[in-house]
Amino acid sequence: MFAKNGIPLYLQLKEKILKDIKLNYKVNDIIPAENKIEKEYKVSRITVRKAIELLEREDILERKQGKGTFVKEQKILYDANAIGSLTQRLSKENHKLTTKSIEFEIIEEEHYVKQLLQCDRLLCIKRFRKLNNKPFALMLNYLDINKVPNLKEKFNIESLYTFLKDEYSIEFYNAEETVEAKNASKEEAKKLGIKENSALLSLHRLSFDKNNKAVEYSDIVIKADMYKHKIILSNDKMSNI
Repeated sequence: MFAKNGIPLYLQLKEKILKDIKLNYKVNDIIPAENKIEKEYKVSRITVRKAIELLEREDILERKQGKGTFVKEQKILYDANAIGSLTQRLSKENHKLTTKSIEFEIIEEEHYVKQLLQCDRLLCIKRFRKLNNKPFALMLNYLDINKVPNLKEKFNIESLYTFLKDEYSIEFYNAEETVEAKNASKEEAKKLGIKENSALLSLHRLSFDKNNKAVEYSDIVIKADMYKHKIILSNDKMSNI
C-alpha cells in the first residue's frame, strides 16, 4: 500500500488521508477514529497520530476533545505580492468569486479618498461578494468619476480591474496595502451571515498607474475564517551597508 521510496510512512499516510478527505468528505464531517485508520492502512498508532497532527497543523483537520476529528473549512490563500484583483487571483486557484449585490454612489462632499486620488468627485462601487457560493467579503472601490464615465451602465463582469483595463485603459502597476484585524459591525455581520463582533480582516489598498499616480482605493472586509494573507519577505541588503 505504501511505497518504499525513502519518504517517511507518516507523510505517505498523511497524503492518502488528505486525498480521501478531498474525495469523500465535506466541511464539518468527522473522519474515522485513529484505530480504524490504523487497521485500514496497516500502520502503527504512532504513524496515524503523526499524520493527523500534520493535517491539524495545516488547518485541514480539527480535533475536538471527546467528539472526534473533523474536516475544517479551508482558508483561501491570498498572495499579496503581485498586483491583481481578488477575482483575478482566486480564479487562478479555481475559486469562483461572484457578486451577490452591487451599488454605486457618487460622492460630492469631503472625503479622505479625494485627497488620495487628487480629485473632486468620487465614484464608490459597493459590492457584497460570495466565494464558492458562500458569503465572503464586502468591498468598496473608489475611483475618480471623471476617469470612468458611464461605468455604472457598462460594468458587466466580475473582475473590476480587468474591466478598468479593457474599458478605460486604467492599469495598475504597484500598490500600497495595509491589513488589520477588526470586529464585525452589526451591519457587516448581517450581510456576511456571521455574529456581531466576529473576526474580520480589513484590507486598505491604494493602487497606482505606470506614472505612479494614485488611481484607485479599495476598502475590503473579509471573513477571517475563510482567508489568510501571504507576504514574501526578503533580505534588504542595503540595510547592511
